[in-house]
Amino acid sequence: MLTGEARAAISDLVHAAVSLRPLAEAGEPVRAPIEAAAPAAAGCVSPAEIVATVADVTGVSLLGPGGGPFDGVVTGRLRDAVSRPALASVPAVDRAAVEATARAAGTGTVDVWRAPVDVVTSDGARLRTYAAGRPGAPAVVLASACGMPAQLCEHWMRFLGRDHHVLTWETRGLFGDLGTPADFDALGHGVDAQARDLLAVLDHHGVPTAHVMGLCGGAVVALRAAGLAPHRISALSLWHGDYELGPAVPKTSHQQNLKALMAMAARGRTDAAAITTALAGSAMSTVPADVAHLVVYPYVTAELFYRYCVLTGAIMAHDVAALLDAVRQPAFVVTSGDDTTAHPAGSHHVAGALVAGHLTVEPHGDHISVFGANERLTRLMTDLLTRPVPAPLTA
Repeated sequence: MLTGEARAAISDLVHAAVSLRPLAEAGEPVRAPIEAAAPAAAGCVSPAEIVATVADVTGVSLLGPGGGPFDGVVTGRLRDAVSRPALASVPAVDRAAVEATARAAGTGTVDVWRAPVDVVTSDGARLRTYAAGRPGAPAVVLASACGMPAQLCEHWMRFLGRDHHVLTWETRGLFGDLGTPADFDALGHGVDAQARDLLAVLDHHGVPTAHVMGLCGGAVVALRAAGLAPHRISALSLWHGDYELGPAVPKTSHQQNLKALMAMAARGRTDAAAITTALAGSAMSTVPADVAHLVVYPYVTAELFYRYCVLTGAIMAHDVAALLDAVRQPAFVVTSGDDTTAHPAGSHHVAGALVAGHLTVEPHGDHISVFGANERLTRLMTDLLTRPVPAPLTA
């Protein structure tokens, strides 16, 4: 019989493997650091065999050669679970229990939220969508940061899914079957196209109206969707939005540098390839280890990076001031006093310009920490969702 420690280690290994699926799909070699495991005790299953079982159950190869540009990120994500002493003391007679435990753990990963059928938009983009909570409950749609795997929203989906029907999707042209470069070039790339993706997700899941939670650049997409279809979006919450509001509204050096980088890389695939090669060693230097394996995703290949820059660059360059007059719904704008990623001044301006804007300034926080859904932020979100809002506007 497996010990509690062994079950926990196997479960953690399953969750780590699933979190690396986007990188594996993009072509990053995934290698579990077996060398970090303790030697198997006499009569016990080797940690390498347990890793192989988890790989079979999750469908994520964990025993490849490694050596990709982000090998350190990959092995760092797996090292804690692989090195647990409990993995080296599983009796050989419990092999079947190892597989059963891994399969049970898989039912608690983001994989179970993925819709079995992708959304296909009017211009041919395929969108992978995810749904948590109970259909029919009040709906919340997460418009996440462009180009990020859905797993980045996992904490929010788990929290909101207790009482809501929670939806999100992954950015067009960046996930799943990528098609050819020509296929991507034929798609819409701008904010309008990405906002219509949000509405297509609502249609696909049979949700007539929803609160939209926009995070980072997703706040821009949320604003545009609210203007395009006011009868579908009852209210907005816009968290640490990255807004282009003209030279009079300050931007951080990060915003300025990233916008310039995106513009250069979006000029063409040759430029993008040169830039992503130069960035490979430093792109993750300031990203917390617990999300590095997600944030690195659009940097894995030159083609992904080009597409990411085209799509994210369109958001960063979009004139947000032109969107605000069309948004009449309640809009709760959240920033912090010390966000060095997206300047708080942008959120202050947006909240003041919206007809029904409400500003909340947290003492601390940034783009990355908001995805962690800590207790303070979840309390705030609960408060926002329980505030009365008017009936949906007519079409």
